[in-house]
Amino acid sequence: MVSKRRLGASLLLLGLAFVGAAHAVLAVAYDTGLASVGAGVTGVAVLSLMVVNFPALGEGSGDGRDGENDETAK
Repeated sequence: MVSKRRLGASLLLLGLAFVGAAHAVLAVAYDTGLASVGAGVTGVAVLSLMVVNFPALGEGSGDGRDGENDETAK
């Protein structure tokens, strides 16, 4: 199960990545020269999103059972 704090951070970073990508695309479309800013914001947001969610990979199912010593897990 994902905690509320991790879910909130993920949604915030996902929104920031979307804004950065939109900024980069619009900067290229309108030739403002600021596409690198949008790409940088998007890159930082995606890397932060991976860091926030990396610990979730090792948590298992989140139901409290480890699966190894539990007879009902079989």
